[in-house]
Amino acid sequence: MSNKLTAHKKTTAADLFAVLCPLIYFASYLTRKDYSIVMAAITETEGIAKSVAGIPESLALISYGAGQIISGVLGDKIKPHKMISIGLSATAILNTAMALCGEPTARAVIWFLNGFAQSMLWPPMVRILAATMEEKRYNDVCVNVNIAGISGTIFLYLTSSLIWIKFFTWKYTFFASAIICAAILTAWLVGCKKAFSDSDPFDKKAKEVNSSAEAKHPKLSFGVIFSSGFLLIALAIVFQGALRDGITDWVPTFISETFSLQSSNAILKSVLLPVLGVISLKVVGIINNKLVREETKGAGWIFALGLVCCTVLVFFYSSNQYITLLVSSLAVGTMHGVNFFLVCIVPARFEKYGMVSTMSGIINSLTYVGSAAAIYIFGAVSESLGWNAVVITWTVTAVLGTLCCFLAVKPWHKFVRG
Repeated sequence: MSNKLTAHKKTTAADLFAVLCPLIYFASYLTRKDYSIVMAAITETEGIAKSVAGIPESLALISYGAGQIISGVLGDKIKPHKMISIGLSATAILNTAMALCGEPTARAVIWFLNGFAQSMLWPPMVRILAATMEEKRYNDVCVNVNIAGISGTIFLYLTSSLIWIKFFTWKYTFFASAIICAAILTAWLVGCKKAFSDSDPFDKKAKEVNSSAEAKHPKLSFGVIFSSGFLLIALAIVFQGALRDGITDWVPTFISETFSLQSSNAILKSVLLPVLGVISLKVVGIINNKLVREETKGAGWIFALGLVCCTVLVFFYSSNQYITLLVSSLAVGTMHGVNFFLVCIVPARFEKYGMVSTMSGIINSLTYVGSAAAIYIFGAVSESLGWNAVVITWTVTAVLGTLCCFLAVKPWHKFVRG
């Protein structure tokens, strides 16, 4: 990783960001996943079609994905901690606006803007972690960051179903998310001030150092990208995004309709999805450190496990709500594992080209290309063909993702070792 900081200052900053970055991602998920979690309650209370209810989420995923590319490039050019501060401030304001808005079209616009605000968090965060940590700690903190994000989802499932929807309305979920986000923003500002109290490695003076370093970096050509197998990895990332978010966002509605449950009950039971996601990330972290040590191969095997889960669902999705929920949760958990291998580790391989933040933005945007398509498509398929057709679509997606990962193993290994 980068040597921009002296040993003592680097250790201090690393310790601070090892705590602050997971908090940022916790806030990110609170203010990004709250709409999808209350979507079942919105369709129930407002009587709108599932495909219409999914439009704000699809728009947010599109703006989030496109914004990732912009933020990735900017994250390599300007102060990344400032970008994160702006993104957090904007998402807190937009979540408050969402709670106050009662018109579906206006909600779609607000959530589209929220997607862009959210895109300002991950790429600059990767740059900060890369600049302040060595490789092993970077990988470990990335696991913790992802676990913190999933923990935010768990928090939303519990508070939405047990408090806000049960005793008030779904709108209170957005108020609560905005307040917590504002508190974490305050901690972030104080922490950054302490981490960079003596000098800021991302200021203009440091740019001179970066410029001289960039002169030593080889150029990343399309030929190198093509021969590395990255295009196969990119497709696999799209497929994992489609499965991870497509299943997560629709499972509350899926089990609510299949087993005739109230939306609050379905949301509460769906908390199993992120819980198994946390367990999956811990297991994948151990597998990476002890066994695999190669991201495309690891992602391929984890994707294959997801394929097994989807195949089981094809035959048993309507037999028992608990079996359906457990297997769906296992499928989502495997996609969190694939996400760790491909979205967290792959960008760090481009450090020799000085493009960690840029590639992080591009790679993460691909996840949400799949997510945006899946949210709408799965909702539309369920309306026209039923949930069985949706589960078959999940299975086909898992097959394609598994193939892409294994086909990328050899060329990617050559790229990493080259």
